[in-house]
Order: sequence, then structure tokens, then C-alpha cells
Amino acid sequence: MPFDQHVDQLLISNVPKTSTIFPEINRYDEDKQRLIRYIDSNIIGKNAPIDTPFGTRKIIYADYTASGRAIKFIEHYMLNNVLPYYGNTHSENSACALQTTKFREGARLLIKKYVNGTDDDVIIFTGSGSTAAINKLVDVLHLRDKDIQDKTVVFISTFEHHSNILPWKETGIEMIRIPNTKQGLLDQHFLKKKLKHYYDTVKKHIICSLNAASNVTGILTDVDTVSTLVHQYDGWVFWDYAAAAPYVKIDMNPSETAYKDAVFISTHKFVGGPSTPGILIAKKKLFTNRVPSDCGGGTVNFVTRTNVEYVKDIETREEGGTPNILGAIRAGLAFHLKEAVGEKIIEKREEELVKKFFQRFRNHEKLLVLGSSTVPRLAIFSFLIYVPAFDKYLHHNFVCILLNDLFGIQVRSGCACAGPYALELLNIDDQKGQIYMKFITEDENGRFDGLSRNMLMKPGFTRFNLSYFASDEEVDYILKALEFIANKGWKFLPLYTYDPATAVWHPRHMLSESHISHFHSLQMITYENGTMEENSPTQQNQITQSKFPQLIRASSSRNPLDQAIAIAHNISKYLYANIDCRNDPPLNIPQEYQDFIWFILPKQVILKMLHAFEQNQHNNLMSVPFRPKE
Repeated sequence: MPFDQHVDQLLISNVPKTSTIFPEINRYDEDKQRLIRYIDSNIIGKNAPIDTPFGTRKIIYADYTASGRAIKFIEHYMLNNVLPYYGNTHSENSACALQTTKFREGARLLIKKYVNGTDDDVIIFTGSGSTAAINKLVDVLHLRDKDIQDKTVVFISTFEHHSNILPWKETGIEMIRIPNTKQGLLDQHFLKKKLKHYYDTVKKHIICSLNAASNVTGILTDVDTVSTLVHQYDGWVFWDYAAAAPYVKIDMNPSETAYKDAVFISTHKFVGGPSTPGILIAKKKLFTNRVPSDCGGGTVNFVTRTNVEYVKDIETREEGGTPNILGAIRAGLAFHLKEAVGEKIIEKREEELVKKFFQRFRNHEKLLVLGSSTVPRLAIFSFLIYVPAFDKYLHHNFVCILLNDLFGIQVRSGCACAGPYALELLNIDDQKGQIYMKFITEDENGRFDGLSRNMLMKPGFTRFNLSYFASDEEVDYILKALEFIANKGWKFLPLYTYDPATAVWHPRHMLSESHISHFHSLQMITYENGTMEENSPTQQNQITQSKFPQLIRASSSRNPLDQAIAIAHNISKYLYANIDCRNDPPLNIPQEYQDFIWFILPKQVILKMLHAFEQNQHNNLMSVPFRPKE
């Protein structure tokens, strides 16, 4: 049975019918509805319990932009059909090697089919995500060769992830950054002007390596229009689909002019995609290198003591060594699942999720969304929480841990490995950026005199996404939690403290090490009894025993949102008797740079809340029960 027909059997099953999808999606056939529910119900770890300082919470995963989650039916297929016959590839003379090779090459053929690849395109599995794919292509093109450098220019966009900046930058080649329009889209007018200049006047060969969708804002680029424009000037256009690939159609050859010269994919971001390799899809014409970029086992036809002949097949010669065989097979399964759902349904669902989010937060005073709300984008959102009473923001790492501890929601904080774009979105110019660098650099000579490294000062944001297979109930839960954090999150600052060296926040009542002591560890595995066993960590129940008891008792509800509301109401009373912030680590920011502190400190909230509490106590003083006669 062909590989694609074989895995189609994975998608036939009875699934729960309790979760709902937006009404617009309900217009599609019931089979698609069943499949979407099937995916959601088969996420490994869905609703798994985690212990937090506020009690046990169920995991709600909203971090698919960073990495996808494993799926039971795909892992069952791997366990039952792939692993029993697993063997190394590079041979077809044994049953295991032959079956494994057929699985892996079947995955390659599936992916090529789904991206509309032709005989002119190759599919190469390579290393860690788009990063490895881009580095592979940089090596193939010999861009570190001085003669080639002098004849080539690379255009990148404002949106780029570090993986689509640094590999080009470190070659030393000339780079041009294409700005955005006021609407936040790639400025095609500026791009055309630069293309014409470098083609007609400078006469350099042009490479455009651009982002199909931002991993920070989800903003989409019109890939076909831009590809056509670049080809008018004999340029090569490469597209980084790391953030976009799980959600949009990838078409290598939509027309004679809009074809893509190369595409980079991080398959681990697909649902079902963990442990999959990066994928480079590229035109054969790019591979003029005599020696493979990663020469070694499997790349040669013959080797003698003095001579070597590399194989001519590009996919074989550019995948040196024993590859991530299981990951490549799993990548084929993840692509097959996406195709089964259908890009049109996924894109429609993404549009609805974006609309739903902005209906609630477009003009929110405290939750400030980065990027335009009026241009095409995926359901990827980055934001700041602004607190007017302090005229500062909540630290993004604090927001991240608070969503975890109060609601079980998994998000990500930082700059999303897109530093230049982050600085632009946050409106931090180069001068301010250099000052922030002096707080966080690892180079002691580059820091302010006598100051320790202070990672808290690094600007950033909190990012999450709404997945197309999430039920309406889950989406609403996430949005309600975000709104609560936006309005009341600052009140929880007194319950936490921080480490300036790492920017990690943790509950005040336990050491930072204790906060993670309840997690599983490979060091706890033992074979002492002749079988594999995991010993419970000595502090397994420490978090459960170290909750904020007075606060928890404030609500009898089991709903995390109800509990959070009750806790926020009672924090002032709790901290008056229990919180001492005098030992919080100092920031040690020089006086002339105090204005660069952009986040609220716990002690600032404590002082404000204590003052309000004491004022309330004073206002509620009972009058003296008696007075002497005059």
C-alpha cells in the first residue's frame, strides 16, 4: 500500500463531539469537523496537570509558534508500523533497511507533492529547523568565497528571524534591509527601487531571503507578487516559512514567474512535528558545488586512498551521515495531516481567530498588541501589558509565569529571536538599543563600570498563538485569562521576586531552584530492580505544600479564573502580614539611566497596595464607644 494511502488510515476514527469550532467553519463538511476534533483530542499532554503555587492547573498550550506538540495517532503509527522495522538507510539489501528507506523516501515524495514541487526541485532534510536549511544553502552557494561575495548582494526584510539574518551576515556579504510600509507590510516600492539599482547600476547578482510570515506578529507577506518582482531582475528569491508553513499553502511553482527558488521549513512547528528535521526545498540550479556542504557517509559513489567521487543525486549528496530517519518520516506524516485538513480550512480558521482576538483587544488600554491589526496575519500575537498607575509595563517574563501559574497557559516571552524587528515594534532606536546592550552584554568591558550583567533590562514582549484546532471554549479561556492579566496582573507582583542575572521570576515564598524541583528528571531514572523506574524527586510535593493558603481559601470555585479574581481581591490583606520585600535583589541601575527601567518592580506595587490598605483601615476605624459628659 502506498505511504500516503497507508497513513490515511490514521485519520479515520471516532472522536469527541463536545468541542465546537467557529460557525463559519461549520459550513464545511462534517468529515473536516471530525478531523479537527480528532487532532485536538489526540494532542499528547492535552489537559495534563501541572502543580503551581496556586494549585493544580491543566496545561493549555498556546506556544505552537515555538514548537508543535506530538499527536497520539502519529506516535502510534511510528510505534506500530515504523519502529518495528527500523534500520539504517543507505542500503536496500535487508528487510529493515529497505522498509525504512521506503518510509523516508515516501515522506519526501509526500512533501514534494504537497508543495507542488517539480523535477527541478529537491527536498533536503537537514538539521535543526529553518536555521539548518538556511545555513545549508549559504554553504552550497559558496558565499564565503571572496569573488562570489563581490558579485552578490542579499536583501532581507524587517520581519526576519535571526536564522535568516546571521548566516548571511557572517559570510561578510553586502546586505540590504527592506523596510516596512506604515501599514507594517514589506515595502514593495522600496524593494523595486533597490532591485533596479543593483541590477542596472551596481550590476550585482541579487538574492532576496525573506520571511513568509513574522513569528512575532504573524503578519503575512504576498510571496507570489514579491517572487515575480524579484525574478524581473534575474534575482533569486528564498522564503523562510518557519512560522507560516503549518498554516498556509506552500506552492513552489504557482506560475512561470512566481516560482520560489528556495523555501526553508521548520517542521517541528507543525502539530505532530516534534523531533522532525528542518527542510530545504530548492531549485536544482542552485547546487553547482562540486563537494557537498556536509560531506561524509552516504554522499559518495566511491572512495580510494587517493580519490573520491561524490554521487550526482543532489538529495543524496547533501544529506551526509545517518540522517534523522524517524524525524523525516514523522515530517511526512505531519505534512500529510495538514493536507488532510486542507489549507483553505486552516486559513479560514486563522482569519476567524485573528478577528476574534482583535474584537476584544484592538483598542485595549492595557494590553498593547504589536503590529498592525488591519493587514493579513496569522493568529500569532505579541503584546505588552501597560499599567497606567505606574506608567510602566509588566515584565514579559513575569506575564509568562503568571499565565502558567494562575491558568496553566503556556506562552513565550522575550524577543522571539527577531531582535531588529522587536526593536522596531517597541520603538527603540539604535541609541537606546546601545544603552540596553550595556546592561545585558556578556562582555564585561562593554558594560557600565562596575555593574553586573542585568538581563531584566532586556526589552521584550509576551507571545502566544491560537491554534486552528483549538475549541471555542479553549480560545475563550485563553482570551479571558489574558484580559484578567491585563487588568489585574500587576497586583500579583508582590507574590513574586526575580533574579537580575537571568531575568527569571519565581514565587517569593520559595527559592528559584525549588520552583522547578517537582519536574521530572533523567537523573531520577534507575534500573536497580531490573526494570526502568523513575524515583520521585525528594521535593515532588513542595509546590503543592507551599501554596498561598490564605489566598486559595478566598474562593471555593474550582474555576481558575474565579480563583484568580478572588486572589487579586485579597492580596492586599495577605501581603500586609506576610510579604517583606527588603531583600529583593537591587537593580543597580546608575542614576542617569533610571529612565530606562521599563518594568514595574514588586516593591513599587507593595508600597502602593500597603498604602491603600492602611488608608482603608484608617477610614474604617470605629469611633470611640463612649465619651465622658461635658
